[in-house]
Amino acid sequence: PPQPPPPPQPPPTPPPGPALPPRPPPPPRPPSMPLVEKVEGLLGQMTLREKIGQMLQLVEYMSGVEAVADGSWGDSSLGSVLYSGGLPSVGSLRERSARLQRAARRHRLGIPLLIGVDAVHGHAQARGTTVFPHNIGLGCARNESLARQLAEATSLEVAACGINWVFGPCVAAAQDDRWGRTYEAFSSDTELVSRLGEAQVRGLQESSTPVAACAKHLAADGATQHGRDQGDAVLSEAELQAHLRPYRAAVQAGALTVMVSFSSINGRPAHGNRWLVTQFLKRELGFEGLVVSDWGGINKLPGSAEQQFAAGINAGIDLVMLPGTNAPGTWNQATSGPWRAFVDSVERSVKTGRISLERIDAAVRRVLRVKGKLGLLAADAGGTAALRPPSSKHLAAAAAAEPKQLAPLVRSKWHRALAEEAAARSAVLLKHDGALPLSPTASVLVACRGGRSLGRQMGGWSLSWQGTTRDEGLGTNVYDGFRARAGRAGCEACVSFSERGDADSGDVAIAVVSEDPYAEGVGDRARSPVPMHGPDHACLDNLMKRRSSRPVILVAISGRPVDISEFDRRSSVIIASFVPGSEGGSAIASLVYGDRPFKGRLCRAWGEHWSLGFGLRLEPPPAAPPPPQEPSPPKVPVFRLLRPAPPPPPPPPISGAEAVRQAESEGLTLATSSSSNSGYTGVCYLRKRRAKKYLLQVMARGKQVSLGVFATAEEAALARARHLWDTTVR
Repeated sequence: PPQPPPPPQPPPTPPPGPALPPRPPPPPRPPSMPLVEKVEGLLGQMTLREKIGQMLQLVEYMSGVEAVADGSWGDSSLGSVLYSGGLPSVGSLRERSARLQRAARRHRLGIPLLIGVDAVHGHAQARGTTVFPHNIGLGCARNESLARQLAEATSLEVAACGINWVFGPCVAAAQDDRWGRTYEAFSSDTELVSRLGEAQVRGLQESSTPVAACAKHLAADGATQHGRDQGDAVLSEAELQAHLRPYRAAVQAGALTVMVSFSSINGRPAHGNRWLVTQFLKRELGFEGLVVSDWGGINKLPGSAEQQFAAGINAGIDLVMLPGTNAPGTWNQATSGPWRAFVDSVERSVKTGRISLERIDAAVRRVLRVKGKLGLLAADAGGTAALRPPSSKHLAAAAAAEPKQLAPLVRSKWHRALAEEAAARSAVLLKHDGALPLSPTASVLVACRGGRSLGRQMGGWSLSWQGTTRDEGLGTNVYDGFRARAGRAGCEACVSFSERGDADSGDVAIAVVSEDPYAEGVGDRARSPVPMHGPDHACLDNLMKRRSSRPVILVAISGRPVDISEFDRRSSVIIASFVPGSEGGSAIASLVYGDRPFKGRLCRAWGEHWSLGFGLRLEPPPAAPPPPQEPSPPKVPVFRLLRPAPPPPPPPPISGAEAVRQAESEGLTLATSSSSNSGYTGVCYLRKRRAKKYLLQVMARGKQVSLGVFATAEEAALARARHLWDTTVR
């Protein structure tokens, strides 16, 4: 029987807050609409508060972010979200990103979010990803192609999490080793920084899974006095122009975003420097992307919060990264804290004339333009669209893939091999007395804390903001790398480990000294040169006390040049591996055992001993003497060439039956020497034709030439023998 109709459902309960007037639905946007028209159309539909919301970036873990994004709380919108700190697995991140984008599409405007992350050396803060060497190592590798491939791999692993924006590359030129972000810089040389930064911008944005790149931090954050993070860079005009050079290269490469620095230039904070952001970047360089502030950096300007927002926006900042507010109890409440304070303050500034409406429109236009270039403003607004054709054919099919389809490619075999190759090319041989390469069957003791700590190998911005000292994550530490390599030679038991270095085993010691991981602020040091940690000194003391005659191969894992003068006197070999990443253990083992050559050269001076560009090479073993060769016939004098050449010797006597047997024993084919002088190249063919006739053919200069048809196999075989005699002997 027919069922009664279901009872009417009550209307959904409106969220708490002030009552809002109903919003008209937006007009449909045809997918073929040009980007300029699409941006202007969206801009014309927005209220002032919705425009201001597009200029705001909140942290994903704040409660209420989805309510801000879908417009159910308040009458604004949200332009961007960032992930921060230690992140979960790829699958969990993908679900979070999808949930945030669904919330943004529920808004009446339906504009997707820019979702950013600090993937500064691979998507290293997430679990189960590939961790590449930090930029300081890539500077030592000095290979733009490698840097681009690493950026392409990073873009894929980031896109697999539903993320479309990477806060990198860092194009600072670090001048003082005491700076805690030295390892984020490619080099102290701005020319090398420019080349590698450009390569990574192209790798991120022109890959098969493009994401927006972000050149940071504008500008000269690596040139502050005494290496202080967020300090002041006192520069002449020539020095300033040198530090601006990497941004010219990044903009020419098509970078979609630029991040402003916490630091100041000659006492003027970058977040409020209109000349730097607007005059230089946007007007002189013609930058068309968006400018984003650093983590709460706009709130470090003088004055009230309203004055700070106005000063930063008027300076040229288009998107404000606002992680929280100082108000008690509201730091992580997006709906009642930073979001509402920002929107209300900027709205008042517009109404009072402190910020012009034209400036707001210009900022929102830049935000929407970046979203459009990433394909986020398409009719379906799904995934990202390629900005340009992929630079390589690797995973080209991933261009149209959804994040879930990319998940199996995260930490793929290809990415791990790329990470190992990058770590090997990053290592610099500083000292060598002939102890390398080691035999795979040599008895080896791996010692000190860094030998069995994957966290120290990956450094800061890995698994968490400041990194971890534990042997945590996926990868190969130094000890496991040596065991695996020796195991392939059937001698896995030849490798042992001692954290304190107080073991007698091993005829050779691998002392892995290391810095504890760190990131910005925490990594700053007061002393120069930067000292190495005390436990590593004790480890080396124990190694020498136990067996003073045992050669020591020192491997330094550090985010910058450190003071190893004491280690230098006690070591036979010194290898600077910097921060090699998750596959650094395998890379170091391959170098020590001689499977790979040392190619790295210092990207910055290391104390007074080793200058910029220094790097030793292992001499290849002496080649075996060539076998004795018969003396070559004397050359014919030139005047003899004018005389008629003597006739060739006649072919050796051979019967027809013997010629047939010879041809059959050779499969009826015989390769002849390829020579442009002889006129022949290829093989001779002897094959049976119809009516028991035999066709003899030869390949001459790439063409098949017939030498005749013979009635019997003997005749064809004899003709074949004569032809071979003529083309080889004559």
